Amino acid sequence: YTLVNSNTPLITMVIKSKDYQKIDLLTSSQKSLIETLSMLCSFLSVDDFCSFIFSSKFSDLIATYSGLVFEIGLYTNHEIVLQLVGRGNRVTIIDNIGYGCFADNSIDCSTDNELAVCINQWLSLVLN
Repeated sequence: YTLVNSNTPLITMVIKSKDYQKIDLLTSSQKSLIETLSMLCSFLSVDDFCSFIFSSKFSDLIATYSGLVFEIGLYTNHEIVLQLVGRGNRVTIIDNIGYGCFADNSIDCSTDNELAVCINQWLSLVLN
């Protein structure tokens, strides 16, 4: 899913909550990524977002530091959001608002392709 103006981000992501007791266990590179993700990050496309989520740097972080909850949102409307929680080598997308795009309002994704399908489903629902 892409917007017509490719310079406008499509998706945002930020850390919604973290377990402060575990931060001491992280490497300096992981702490740096946490600092970056504590600010609003934006992605121009679903593919950019999914490749970041399944990048070695992000995967390493969520495998080491399980206390992170992320909020994914629409760049154009920050009230339209999902939660993302990393668990080992997969991520769980949680729909707390109840848009109805996932059974039981959550879904696990183990690859960037699976995640792209889920995010595109959500986008087509909330953008139409």
